[in-house]
Amino acid sequence: MDNNMFDTIDATGTGHKSDPRMRNVEAEMIRSHELCLKISARKPTEPDYKGLLEELFQCALDDSVVVVSPFYCDCGCRMTFGKNVTINKGATILSPGRVVIEDNVLIGPEVKIVTVDHDLYDRHDLFHFGQVTIKENAWICIGAIICPGVTIGRNAVVAAGAVVTKDVPDNAVVGGNPAKIIKTL
Repeated sequence: MDNNMFDTIDATGTGHKSDPRMRNVEAEMIRSHELCLKISARKPTEPDYKGLLEELFQCALDDSVVVVSPFYCDCGCRMTFGKNVTINKGATILSPGRVVIEDNVLIGPEVKIVTVDHDLYDRHDLFHFGQVTIKENAWICIGAIICPGVTIGRNAVVAAGAVVTKDVPDNAVVGGNPAKIIKTL
């Protein structure tokens, strides 16, 4: 999707509601929402399931990628996937700021990944965006929340229910709210 607003989001990390290009972001959200409804109404074993995912993400998915319904993301065109990725049921991914998921990543049920936030002082009109990257062989456990701009390191584990507000180093296990390093692997 050709959308200069996404270029602006990537370059500046901000977007203003009054910017007319935000209508393109809203259109992508509507397109993604409609496809997520279709996907969530199907079983992953149905013949058109993978095709709907590829339409949502606007890319070919490796056969090793598994997304279990129900599933929701608001900007499918802003997500990229490696191989052998599993996203379990009930995941919600708010992705206008981009989400990159590398190879061998496990994302548990009810995980929330967020790339957008409202401005503290201009919360109705100004948005802040930050790419979320989940590196190779990371495991995000049930109910974790990943906040905008966070990178989850290689082989890292995010414990169940953790709220991750800062980068997680490679080989670290983090938990709590806000998430802190519990141990290294």
